[in-house]
Amino acid sequence: MTDESLAQQIRALHAEAIAAIEQRQALAVDARSALITALRNRLICRPGCEDALATWGLEPLPQRWTITADAQLSYTRSHTNHDEAREQARFGVPDDLRLLQPAIAVYPRHVIDVTPVNGIDQPGPQEYRITAQVTLHTWVTATREADAYEAARAILEGHLRVLADAGITVTGLTWQTAHGPDDVPHDDVDADTRSVDGAAQLTDLAGDLTAATAARDAAVQALADLRRRIRARAIRALIDDEIGGIYQHTAERIDRFLVDLGLDGLPRAHHVTVVADLTLPAGAGTVREACDAARDVMRAATTSSPDETRPWTAYGWTIPEYARCDQDGWRIPWRHEYDMWPRGHATSDDATAAAEALARADLTRALPGIDLVTVTASVETVGIDLYLDPDRD
Repeated sequence: MTDESLAQQIRALHAEAIAAIEQRQALAVDARSALITALRNRLICRPGCEDALATWGLEPLPQRWTITADAQLSYTRSHTNHDEAREQARFGVPDDLRLLQPAIAVYPRHVIDVTPVNGIDQPGPQEYRITAQVTLHTWVTATREADAYEAARAILEGHLRVLADAGITVTGLTWQTAHGPDDVPHDDVDADTRSVDGAAQLTDLAGDLTAATAARDAAVQALADLRRRIRARAIRALIDDEIGGIYQHTAERIDRFLVDLGLDGLPRAHHVTVVADLTLPAGAGTVREACDAARDVMRAATTSSPDETRPWTAYGWTIPEYARCDQDGWRIPWRHEYDMWPRGHATSDDATAAAEALARADLTRALPGIDLVTVTASVETVGIDLYLDPDRD
């Protein structure tokens, strides 16, 4: 391999890696935005939204933090005497502090020093330089405590210049433990936040084909993993009835959510009901005993929990009024009903034919030697499959 062809391969791998990284970042931003929009529209609950963001490895919802700091506050004010200056400093602070935006609350703790500006404490009004120990509170919205502290520091730094112009200084800042977090109201959560966690990064790959291949594969895998996690979590919310509402309406919303993110829609299927009428030999005894015996026989073809081997529900009932008795004992009519969602059929006729064949095969397996009187299938609806698997669908 020539140096030129090697360089071309590395450049191609690098381009593929960058494309996958950018796609993952765009998907993460779009998924987070769509999820927060659903939260604001009351389509999902906050715990479900938080769990989905965590499952997808995305930025959590912003929360409201109260950040506290101890500091010394110094300022100059006019008072009639030393005692008045000290008393007012114990309980109040300059009005300039109340006008700051974003807001900061300042609570005096104790007075450190009250000194006349001219150095002489004489009768009558004069300027006093006051220093007090205070506690500051400010409120910020952030996704993490560390980010909340940074936002609080930025707010205070911005205020220091304004306060300095008013002759007020804040020194000796000591940040305390944050209070919270508290939930931000749904309507105040920003759906357009662009931050993304966990995006793959590329290093210098010049001349190293193995490293370039590994970087490309890692970026493509990261994109595929996020797509899979988003899809699996969305399906889980649907099948666990986490969102609630009529199944098909909710499923269509989730389908639109996935499609809008560029993912495949949910699998669709025909909802088919298959009804089988058969007659069961039930031996001698009373009619009630014969019906009980028929129910025991049909347990082999009854299921309320679909699985891979029998992806349907099936149950039935006796029709005692049409029971008859002959020399071999009772013959009990039984109606058995299958509820199926076969996928991948272009037409309703194809779906009903497939469903009927599955029902006949199941009854033949469960009831060898029993004659089926009639088996009919009909399509109820066409929509998103009722039986979804987050790991496979």
